[in-house]
Amino acid sequence: MNDAAKRAACTATVILFVLLSVVIKGAKSIICYKCNSKYDYRCGDPFQHYTLGLVNCNITEVPSHLQGKEPVICRKSVQRIHGSIRIVRDCGYTEDLVHDDQECYSRLGSKDIDVTHCSCTADMCNGSTTGVPNGPSRATIIAVISASVMCFVLQAF
Repeated sequence: MNDAAKRAACTATVILFVLLSVVIKGAKSIICYKCNSKYDYRCGDPFQHYTLGLVNCNITEVPSHLQGKEPVICRKSVQRIHGSIRIVRDCGYTEDLVHDDQECYSRLGSKDIDVTHCSCTADMCNGSTTGVPNGPSRATIIAVISASVMCFVLQAF
C-alpha cells in the first residue's frame, strides 16, 4: 500500500469511528451530578464536586411523567425565587437540540422568579460553575483514539 492509499484509509477510518460514536451515543449511560443546594450547600456555586457523588442516570428512578424515556443529558438549573438562589443538578430525559451543549439560557417567570437552564450531553458536565462545557463527548474521544491506533497499525504495514 503506498503512502497516499494509507492516508486515505486512515482518513476513512477516522470518519467511520467518529460516525459510529455518534450513532452509538444513545446506547451508553450518562453520568451526572445529582444534588440540590437547598438541602446540601456543596451543590451551589462554587460547586464542591469532590465531596459529592455521581449517579449513573440509567439506574436512577425515572420520574413518573417520564416513564419509558432514557436519560440523555445532564442538567444544571439556577433558580432565583424572591431573592433566594437554589441550584439543582440532575439527569435529564428530553434533548433540546437548540440548547444542549450550548450557553445556558434564562426564563423569567412572574412574581420575581428567574430560572437559568444549562444542559449538556457529556458525563459530569453539569458540575460547571459558569455554564456547560462545549467539549467532545467521551464516545467521540474514544473513537478518535481508536481511529488513531488503527491509522498507526495501517501505516506500519
